[in-house]
Amino acid sequence: MNGATIACTIAGLGGFGAGAYLSATGERTIGIILMAAGLAFQMLALRQLKMAKKKDLTDAG
Repeated sequence: MNGATIACTIAGLGGFGAGAYLSATGERTIGIILMAAGLAFQMLALRQLKMAKKKDLTDAG
């Protein structure tokens, strides 16, 4: 797992969490946008993990 995958995962979790909080506290539109962005980052991270598994990037050479 490389740094980009970890960054996408953290951005996805953070964005979704912030969106859920904002949706619950009153800023519904911004919250929904942040939750959608968080889910998009999670999909990117899963895509990167799938590609890494297919290529077997854990090998050294």
